[in-house]
Amino acid sequence: MNRFTLKGLFLDALYQVLDNLGFRILLILFLVPVAMSFLVSFGEQEVSFLWAWDLRYVDLIPDGFGSGSGGAMPNPGEYQLPPGFRDSLLQTIATTLIDQVADKFGLVFGIAAISFYVPQMLERGAADVVFSKPVSRMALFLSRYVAGLIFVGVLALVLVGGTSLGLAVSSQYFDPGLLWSIVTLVYGFAIFHAISCTIGVFTRNSIASILLTLVFMPVNCGLHKGWESIVASERQEADYYARHPDKTPAIEEDSAAYATLRTGLTVYHVLAPKSRDATRIAQGWRKGFEPIAEFRDEDLGLEVLEPPAGFRREPRSSFEGDGLEWLAAVPEGSGEARWTLRSQDMEVIGTRSSLVKKLRKELSVDPVRSDISGRYTDRFEWVEDRGGEKRLRRRWVFQINSRILTLDYDAEATWARTPEQETAAQKFVASIQIEDALAQQMSQADYDSFFGWTAPWQFNAWFSVGTTIAFIVAVLALGIAKLKRIDF
Repeated sequence: MNRFTLKGLFLDALYQVLDNLGFRILLILFLVPVAMSFLVSFGEQEVSFLWAWDLRYVDLIPDGFGSGSGGAMPNPGEYQLPPGFRDSLLQTIATTLIDQVADKFGLVFGIAAISFYVPQMLERGAADVVFSKPVSRMALFLSRYVAGLIFVGVLALVLVGGTSLGLAVSSQYFDPGLLWSIVTLVYGFAIFHAISCTIGVFTRNSIASILLTLVFMPVNCGLHKGWESIVASERQEADYYARHPDKTPAIEEDSAAYATLRTGLTVYHVLAPKSRDATRIAQGWRKGFEPIAEFRDEDLGLEVLEPPAGFRREPRSSFEGDGLEWLAAVPEGSGEARWTLRSQDMEVIGTRSSLVKKLRKELSVDPVRSDISGRYTDRFEWVEDRGGEKRLRRRWVFQINSRILTLDYDAEATWARTPEQETAAQKFVASIQIEDALAQQMSQADYDSFFGWTAPWQFNAWFSVGTTIAFIVAVLALGIAKLKRIDF
């Protein structure tokens, strides 16, 4: 096949896309969020519509919500936005737009819009004209398949690329990981489009092609999800006993039905396309562009998003030793300001309530009810004389599982109570995030937590991509073989 024939087939595929009514409808629908990304500007404290109407984020939050999460605030009763709130909001909007609107609605609509490509080519009269050309049936079949990839590729580029550009221009926000979604959207569509094209060859009916493909999509996802739940549960159990060698797993005989089900799901998982993994791969790539947290403890699900403003972390400090320390130099004669975050075992120091009672007695100060990341916290505040200097002290006491955590603040009182430092302190406390215990347990047992490029084959991304591409090739080969045997 010479380059002129290839060019002609490509142009034919492109014109089929551009002349498609479904493509034009989706293009218009996708241009709406792209236009909004240019017209709506997200600032650090407010969102602006058409550069004329500003709405503060805090105005959308009920009065009193989160007011106890830190120390005294310059404006009492006003909620202090956590660090990275705007970026987190934009990331959520973009993810919802791509994963829910484009990936689900766009995929189904796209299959419906282009399912007639192959059946229409095989209609009586049309087939005689098409196959009279000096082009092989395989080339014509693949050109229809490529037309579908162009269809979704252009739409994905418009939606994802246009939205990313709009956010960069209007909100000065750019998430390079978001662009990977263009690849994964085409990848996911390529699976079901191959099935649609091959069904079209066997049935020569666009309605049958649509219905059978749309039935296959949820069935395929459901079977993979069932297999993922089984292997993730087995992996979690194995990891638990690996961390607790003193415990012996109970020996249970698997029923014949369960063994048969597991074997069947395993065979299906190996052979069938893994469309659910496309989203996982895109999310993994996006995480590679996310800023690294200042500190994270996986076991407790605790994360410090960023250091206190103007402070630096002492590299030799230990979370479970004397505590993580962040230090800052303050005006001459005022010493250093210090933040300390420490974790201790409840079996060693007693319960949280006993520690609070002890501090109340020692300091002669009643604690104020507060919260850190929505978790109940006792906050003490007092001023102490140290070498003729007034030092403002604050201590938060809270609990995660069997660990008692304390967060201490020690700084020269006048300096610490300036509006600038009060705001910085509030932001630092708000940057401490604690994952809910149930959510943490569920995420640790989730298949996504084991999935990766270097994971064992059951959770390996390379295995997923390789077997999925092999499935696409096999399905297309089946369609080509059938097409070659049809006598028009």
